[in-house]
Amino acid sequence: MKKESIILKYGQTEAILEEGIFRSVYRLAARPPILPPDEHIRIRQRISRPVGSLPLRMLVRPSDSVAIAVSDITRYSATEKFLTPILEETDAAGIPRKRVTVFVARGIHRALSDEELRTVVGPEISSGIGVKQSDPDGDTVALGVTSRGTPVRISRPLMEHDRIVLTGTITFHYFAGFGGGRKALVPGCASRETASATHFRIFRTDGPGKHPLSRPGVLAGNPVHEDIVEAVAMASPTFLFNTLLTPEKEIFDAIAGHWQKAHEEGCARYAKIYRVPVPKRYPLVIASAGGYPKDIDFIQSHKALDNAFVTAEEEGVIILLAECRDGYGSETFFPWFRFEDPGEMETELRTNYQIYGQTAHATLSKAKACRVILVSSLRPEDVERMGMTPARSLDDAIRKAEMMLDGLPPPMVIPDAGYVLPDVAGNAVSQPPGNLMRSP
Repeated sequence: MKKESIILKYGQTEAILEEGIFRSVYRLAARPPILPPDEHIRIRQRISRPVGSLPLRMLVRPSDSVAIAVSDITRYSATEKFLTPILEETDAAGIPRKRVTVFVARGIHRALSDEELRTVVGPEISSGIGVKQSDPDGDTVALGVTSRGTPVRISRPLMEHDRIVLTGTITFHYFAGFGGGRKALVPGCASRETASATHFRIFRTDGPGKHPLSRPGVLAGNPVHEDIVEAVAMASPTFLFNTLLTPEKEIFDAIAGHWQKAHEEGCARYAKIYRVPVPKRYPLVIASAGGYPKDIDFIQSHKALDNAFVTAEEEGVIILLAECRDGYGSETFFPWFRFEDPGEMETELRTNYQIYGQTAHATLSKAKACRVILVSSLRPEDVERMGMTPARSLDDAIRKAEMMLDGLPPPMVIPDAGYVLPDVAGNAVSQPPGNLMRSP
């Protein structure tokens, strides 16, 4: 294989994997999708030709108030590009801008600053619309209980609107199958209790461990996804718009229409591009989370670690580049590393569940199964407490990997591990027949 330098994103900078370090490299990347000639025209085409739904302008009335749920700063969705065409739909229906409110669906993430709100919403923030942030601990409305026992509580200020529009971007999600779609509302604008209950569905009910279908790229049979769908159905969203983005944050496609049917169609389109076959596992994997905001904090970066992990041999080495400028992403995450055994951590989680305790459990489980070297801005002693080896730079990480492996075998390199889902040969799981999304 031809030797060449590979650029790995790190925050808003880059690290270079120089040619000649390894005798060969397997670079895992998706074939770049064909970009539309004009992304603004593509957005309007999708909005005007929705999947499983009439256009938005035909679903609302002049007297309606409309809530539009959008992603927060941790998930770039190109909101600033598609919000105007959506507002043109409500304009065409005769709804005054003052009756439209954008809700930043922050889930249980931190609140955004005024500057971050302007960045997320874009120029329309000054167009007369209202802008609010969801609050998981704020005033909520009880809508019911799912068949799995999840109490469904949604932001009262949002539910006071006549119509709800969900937006976001479709990506792989490490246990909900895919992001986007229904997640703008649950957990995006749900109470902390509701968010925690849906996330808890990741665990098996017939024994210890994670449910085998709670994994990226799988919707059918995924208990987390199905519980969220059941919860969101209680709120009856009116319309959905989701972008499909490249790692360079370019819009290669979009989907609009019914909040569930359109999302499923969008997931299929996304997976066709970013699920990539891998013939085998490797003793050394070098991965970048994809730069900012994919690596804004460790909780977000863990999704890239999850994708890289499936390509690593047992007791192999993973080098992960993730800046984590905002630290861990939640003050509830790091305290879980008082447990040094994943089994003990799971036992505690099943009786005292916290969403980011689950992320800690997933991290520790991976760190016990293989050796993870983390290039980040986190304190070295904290990285060690998490079961990983800290490194100051990519070069430092490679030196440490060489010592661990007693040499440098040809690595798997994943420049955009936050986007690409490796489909490793022999990694199939059973799934009910006849469903839309099949497991790798």
